[in-house]
Amino acid sequence: MTVEIGEELLIGEQGQEESFEVLYTFEWKGENYLVVGLTKDLDEESDDPTVTAFRYSEEEDGTIVYEEIESEEEWNEVESRFMAYQDELENETYSG
Repeated sequence: MTVEIGEELLIGEQGQEESFEVLYTFEWKGENYLVVGLTKDLDEESDDPTVTAFRYSEEEDGTIVYEEIESEEEWNEVESRFMAYQDELENETYSG
């Protein structure tokens, strides 16, 4: 199961899905996580884009199942890892 940074995903109820771009992925405690941004906000370079995160898994038929993150521990881990990733990207930009 591979979800790649930059990949476009449709998330939401059938008929009401919205397009999100994968901004970051990681594995933690045997679970897979992704951070996504609403594509239209990212395309418009919004000052306050919609960004959220999910735990995800893949069914046998290849369908990706998104699960809402409910525990504070998980949210803290997602936030700290994503912030560290953003800092890393900024440092690469300034040093490269």
